[in-house]
Amino acid sequence: MDGRNLEKAMEIFGALITGNEVSLEAGKNTALYEAYNQNAEVAEIVDRMVKQLNLKLYEYNYGLYLTAGTGNKVFGYSNDELKRLMGLRWNRELYLAYFVIYNIMLHFYNDSATYTFAEYVRVAEIVTAVDMMLSNMIDRTRLIVKNEQEEESFELLAMTWDELPVTVNEETGTRAGRGSRTSFVKLVFNFLLAQNLFVESGERYYPTGRFHGLIKCYFEEERGRLYEILREVKRDELEE
Repeated sequence: MDGRNLEKAMEIFGALITGNEVSLEAGKNTALYEAYNQNAEVAEIVDRMVKQLNLKLYEYNYGLYLTAGTGNKVFGYSNDELKRLMGLRWNRELYLAYFVIYNIMLHFYNDSATYTFAEYVRVAEIVTAVDMMLSNMIDRTRLIVKNEQEEESFELLAMTWDELPVTVNEETGTRAGRGSRTSFVKLVFNFLLAQNLFVESGERYYPTGRFHGLIKCYFEEERGRLYEILREVKRDELEE
């Protein structure tokens, strides 16, 4: 192993693990991106470090993006940590936040090969999307769920969402909070902004390269049961 390659690999890993952008397109740490992209030994060392620490490294549009692997308790967030970061009190609120995030993902991607070409999204669009998705899921619950636990989980999601008004009388604009559907979605977007997954301009939320990199690879590698259920719901909608 070339000592210079090891040093360069550690420099790349250090930049990524501390949240620095490594992107040719964005003009951030371009020399590090080129070292990873053009030097096979450097890339191999970085990939080995990432794997050993249960992390995921994604490459998208001439940029590198790092995230925690499944169950990573050192670099990932626990449910309690996420609730604290997002200002939530109950697990059911956190699960609803996950569902909102999934609907945000679906606004831009149906799967890794089907980018919707949406440039941005507004809070109101996600409120509407969650309304429709939960309504359709509850209507089809007995057809698509595999067990009673799944059925109860989606009923709890729907109940938690239904308890929230669309807005509250004293709201001026869209403020983050737990008191309405609009403010709850805003709360979720604030978390995504902090994670460098979106940027906001004029109440429009634009996905970053990090978002595209992570979400594209999610659909290719992870998916999961929620993906299967929502895909069945969408397929049933198209057949009607």
